[in-house]
Amino acid sequence: MERSIGPGAEFRTDQWEAIDRLVNRQERVFLVQRTGWGKSTVYFIATKLLREQGHGPTLIISPLLALMRNQIQDAETQLDLNAWTINSKNKEEWSEAKDAVREGRCDLLLISPERLANPEFQEDVLLAMDEEFGLLVVDEAHCISDWGHDFRPDYRRIRRILQQLPDHIPVAATTATANDRVVDDVTNQVPDLQVIRGDLVRKSLRLQTNKLGSRARRLAWLAENVPDLPSSGIVYCLTTDEVETVAEWMRQQGLEFEPYHGGMDDERRRELEAQLMANEVDGLAATNALGMGFNKPDLGWVIHFQRPPNLIRYYQEIGRAGRDLDDAFAVLLSGDEDNQIAEYFIGEAFPDPEEFEIVLSTLADSEVPLHKYQLLKRANISWKAASQCLDMVRVDNAVIRVEDGFERTAADWNYDHDRIASVTQQRRRELERIKQFVQTDDCLTRFIDDELDGSLEEDCGRCASCRGPVLPTEVQDESLVSAAVEHYRAESVAEISPRYYMPKEDGRSKIAEERKPEPGRALAVYGDPGYGALVSQQFDQDNGYSQKLVDAAVEYIKQEWTPSSSPTWVTAVPSPTGEEKVQDLARRIATGLGIDYVHAVEQVEPMQPQHELANSYQKRWNVEGAFATTDEVRAEPVLLIDDTVGSRWSFTEAALMLRDAGSGPVYPFALAERTRW
Repeated sequence: MERSIGPGAEFRTDQWEAIDRLVNRQERVFLVQRTGWGKSTVYFIATKLLREQGHGPTLIISPLLALMRNQIQDAETQLDLNAWTINSKNKEEWSEAKDAVREGRCDLLLISPERLANPEFQEDVLLAMDEEFGLLVVDEAHCISDWGHDFRPDYRRIRRILQQLPDHIPVAATTATANDRVVDDVTNQVPDLQVIRGDLVRKSLRLQTNKLGSRARRLAWLAENVPDLPSSGIVYCLTTDEVETVAEWMRQQGLEFEPYHGGMDDERRRELEAQLMANEVDGLAATNALGMGFNKPDLGWVIHFQRPPNLIRYYQEIGRAGRDLDDAFAVLLSGDEDNQIAEYFIGEAFPDPEEFEIVLSTLADSEVPLHKYQLLKRANISWKAASQCLDMVRVDNAVIRVEDGFERTAADWNYDHDRIASVTQQRRRELERIKQFVQTDDCLTRFIDDELDGSLEEDCGRCASCRGPVLPTEVQDESLVSAAVEHYRAESVAEISPRYYMPKEDGRSKIAEERKPEPGRALAVYGDPGYGALVSQQFDQDNGYSQKLVDAAVEYIKQEWTPSSSPTWVTAVPSPTGEEKVQDLARRIATGLGIDYVHAVEQVEPMQPQHELANSYQKRWNVEGAFATTDEVRAEPVLLIDDTVGSRWSFTEAALMLRDAGSGPVYPFALAERTRW
């Protein structure tokens, strides 16, 4: 322990017992302990002792890259362990890592659960480690359970490994987020697992919930309160777009703030983690990509810009704060869109039975293996749903991955209606509990402890329910709310990038430069505060878009947008329903701009509304050949109007028709860009 932590360091309650069970008794241990308790310290010290006794390396299965980076750094600096990771972001290191395993130079190997499905990894690494494990560690082991808040299909592969593992190889399963139901489920699935469970509540945290309605009001609250908070912290958001918006807003308030999300490259995420660790930034606006395993002992606060989907995830994320502090703040800001986002994620958690059937039948009907993009070309299914289906059926060997893609096996596979219905019902119960958490006047700390089936018997005496508000509950300066609305409007304007390639059944072809549309603009993000909310409210109305939206579009085009060639006329993308709503919008925008509206594009083949189709390929096939030009096409630059834009294929097809008919440059413009959470 002194080698790991420093002179005078002492074990926390249960740490030595866990190490003793792993090293001296070769047992299987399930550590259910709070964030920051030192679960990684247990298996690092156990690894060091086992390696000194001549045992093989430790295999750690861990779900997030941030966790892997933190753990490798800790293992190497604290105990001089030779640690490696094999993941999707470090392919250049795979060969050296595999050599280290085969040659016995690797003390710790960290992988994600998805890596277990990789045939090359199974052959090159797992076989080399077979019978040579010193220790197997399953981090975030609640993911094994269907009832865990973060169930992942590939964790089912871990069950099989554990069931086949020789008795003399110790196992450490760890989590900070398991209630009785999850603990029972995991211990029932993993033989001989001994539970070591401690108190889960961090006493330094002071909790508060604020109901603030609009996102603009929450931005204003952040501007008023974050500058006075101690140390640095994290603002958690549910979506990548929100992360970017919040970070930019905080920078405008004079703070050093950066966005952090899973869409960033690995190097940039490492830089941001290091900056936060060193207090070089005031904070990060982050998705839950910055979560499990990130260890900054002096993180002073965590604020949730939106309500998380359940209390377990909320507990996990606020557990980043206050590890070595007497006081740390955790404030949950809830708002109007919370339920909509939560329902979306619950609905997207499992593909529909029909989507599984589409994937399995499409693969079965193909004479050759199919890559995922080839599957999407043949089937109306989204990339996400196809990925989820493939992950789940591959675990059951109904589909296997081969060099040329995926292929159907002879194994039967049936959709487990009862299990999926039960898990979905559980997700809805969890949603109801966090709704109650936001509304309750009871002790907030104890409310969370009850959800975790903890042992807290008295109120905490520190949260907003016990002592009164930790921070203000309302915005004091209403002008900040107005400024935040304008910020959303400015941030929501999106460039509509032209498509460069046209998909074909057997590949793709490049779109000639002279046929492509020019870069366009969308006035707002569909549903966002300001104009985006107006578009979503008016999209299904029969009486056209409001003059407020028309005026905003005209003002933006006149004053904010400077195309290289100013359009001299306007036309519209035909509506798949035959309605005149988009044409009416285009006419009114043309009037506001003082240029002509021309009926230059018309629909000649039936098609579905694009937003009803699931992937980009299907949207391309939907509009292919559906449009034709009239004899009114002009040779000058043209503004091409639609109300919303998603895949960009309607704009692309209409622009191709116009350019082929002799028009000048085509500039797409939409009221709103459609995004999904």
